[in-house]
Amino acid sequence: MTIGEALKWARQVLEREKVEGGRASAEFLLRKVIGKDKAYLHTHDEESLMERDEQKYREWVEKRSKHEPVWYITGEIEFMGLDLHVTTDVLIPRPETELMIERILSEFTGKSGARILDVGTGSGTIILSLAKKLGLDNTYMASDVSSEALSVANKNAVSNELDALVEFRAGDLLSPWQGVRFNLITANLPYVPHEDMESLALDLIHYEPRLALDGGKAGMEIYERFLRELSGYLDEDGVAFLEIGYNQGALITKIVQDSMPKASVEVIGDYADIDRIVIIRA
Repeated sequence: MTIGEALKWARQVLEREKVEGGRASAEFLLRKVIGKDKAYLHTHDEESLMERDEQKYREWVEKRSKHEPVWYITGEIEFMGLDLHVTTDVLIPRPETELMIERILSEFTGKSGARILDVGTGSGTIILSLAKKLGLDNTYMASDVSSEALSVANKNAVSNELDALVEFRAGDLLSPWQGVRFNLITANLPYVPHEDMESLALDLIHYEPRLALDGGKAGMEIYERFLRELSGYLDEDGVAFLEIGYNQGALITKIVQDSMPKASVEVIGDYADIDRIVIIRA
């Protein structure tokens, strides 16, 4: 099978199974199999695949045909200069999270001595990105209720040579950090309304961890618990950055105002102007 034949076959399989982004998936998986870039695929379409590469590609396309995300198939994703290991125990990092990290960096770059905490760290995406960009002059901590997720985060810290900078703890929300106050707390907690879970795309509902998606009634149950505790962990000049979902800005603003009357709240939209980032200043 040549490169061109492999791509044509894969596209047909994925289109037949109504896989979203089938063409892009076919190219991405083949690039990962043979270790070449996109341009190589299109300039060497008559080159024959090695037998082991063809077999691996067929296996990967079969998995994608069942709507398994390509990053779970390959086990890796690139995010803000980090090479991250991902499994079905953690969410796949998304561009919206990159937007939140960029906003944090605009505020904390050049500062030193900050105590930074990421709650519900998952694969470690947020805390490792901040540690890489902000450097040695701050203290980085992260926690998750899932021991499987923490295993992935630890592996990513080691592979990106950031393990000496970040302390990970297991536990529910802020409970692992009693007695500690932070200058910055970040959180990307479950915010999908429970009643919307079954309407999610197949890639999400069948492969990404439900624990990291289901936010209960109106998607705010976990954030409500988190916000009731937040004031006890933020320094007097501390700030929290949260990622939320569609049309949740007004709801979470009210929750913050009820639990932290003196705090200021700012809601920022994403690239589609959808409520996405909440900034809370103590």
